[in-house]
Amino acid sequence: MAIKYYLQNNPITPDPNDCSARVVANQTHTVESIIKEMLRRGSTITEADCQAVLKVFFDVVADEVAEGNSVNLPLVNIRPAVNGVFTSATDSFDPSRHIKKATVSSGTLLTQKMNAALVEKILQVQTTPALVEYTDINSQTTNSIVTAGGIGQIVGEELKFNPANAAEGIFFTAANGTATKVTVIASRTEGKLMFSIPALAPGSYTLEVRIGYGTTNIVVRSGSLQDALQVS
Repeated sequence: MAIKYYLQNNPITPDPNDCSARVVANQTHTVESIIKEMLRRGSTITEADCQAVLKVFFDVVADEVAEGNSVNLPLVNIRPAVNGVFTSATDSFDPSRHIKKATVSSGTLLTQKMNAALVEKILQVQTTPALVEYTDINSQTTNSIVTAGGIGQIVGEELKFNPANAAEGIFFTAANGTATKVTVIASRTEGKLMFSIPALAPGSYTLEVRIGYGTTNIVVRSGSLQDALQVS
């Protein structure tokens, strides 16, 4: 399978004819789907074993970086960093002006795989939100249960919406077509949304993200989770 891309106008360079490539992911994986792929390839360990080992692995790597250590892996190299402006040589870290973060670069194995990867140019596609997985934090379940008043997480692509536009956002749509909008958003990125779940009546719901595209004539497009979610 190839890396698919289409060309779009490049706003950075002065030449109006310049274009840049935008990659369209063939699919988006989670830890669970990666484990299933590992098992499909003939791994002799169980799914539960994979879950347990990976959890410890992720915890150890995260702890090591948070303790100021660099971690070099075949997939990625991770090191701690501090960003922000220090006013003088005697200035110290101030959480209101500085941030701690992890910087990531490709590891040797991933670099080798990317160098050998195939690419395929495609026609420009219409971008829409893509919801891959919903996690109900309270019940620790995915794509099944919604805890009214709890915390929810959506993982996917093209998820970052404009909260200033009332037509955009996260919506729970009941079987009768009534849509309830999420009003409390904890974090908003292209790949993940964290939010407080509204007070929903018991029943089945479709989880939907609506995003406006364009600068003047805003066109709102939506993407939905394939699985119906249940509030008990």
